[in-house]
Amino acid sequence: MANRYIILGAGGLARELYHNLREQYARQSGRGNAPVCAGFLDDAKTEMAAGYPPILGTIKGHRPSPEYDYYLGVGVPEVRRRVSLLFRGYEHLFPAWHSTRNAGQLAERRIEVGCGTLIEQEVLSCDIKIGKFALVRGVVGHDVRIGDYCEISTGSSILGGTLIEEGVHVAANCVTAPGVRIGAWSKISAGSAVMKDVPPCSLVVGVPGKIHTEFFLPPE
Repeated sequence: MANRYIILGAGGLARELYHNLREQYARQSGRGNAPVCAGFLDDAKTEMAAGYPPILGTIKGHRPSPEYDYYLGVGVPEVRRRVSLLFRGYEHLFPAWHSTRNAGQLAERRIEVGCGTLIEQEVLSCDIKIGKFALVRGVVGHDVRIGDYCEISTGSSILGGTLIEEGVHVAANCVTAPGVRIGAWSKISAGSAVMKDVPPCSLVVGVPGKIHTEFFLPPE
């Protein structure tokens, strides 16, 4: 673990992540030894409020350095993928981060988490595999598989045996039936219930969820 870190993005998610990281590092390491946020990288013309670390520059064109850990503070699967690809070859600089469990606890429950994945406000069961650069904020049951770049929003429950492929966005307060498969780059609207398999690039709306197929194009 580096003693300094940089957050990619400077919007609400990035600022929230900054506070969460600072508080957890202080609890785990003691205030004198906790890693320090060097600042943010952001391509928009964002101005940080007083009390936050500075914006160091843009994401595009930044030269990654092993002196830092990096955290992806942007939402939406397509954006997370696009930003992460700017750091291709440097994925090892992006630690996985989970707000309430340490690495030993995850290992005991046989939970695998890919690089750059953020897990917040979670309830995790066991025998779970989560890909890289995902964002998970819901309840995840046993034997669930979550692909790269997925976003599982607050209040959602992913029941046992569910397979969620790459780039799926599950909005707030959704639920999946056990064992369903959600195809890559699909979107599950807020409050929906996924009761059967979903083809790739689909939109699911309602309870029970109505599937609109071929609704989205996968990213290039």
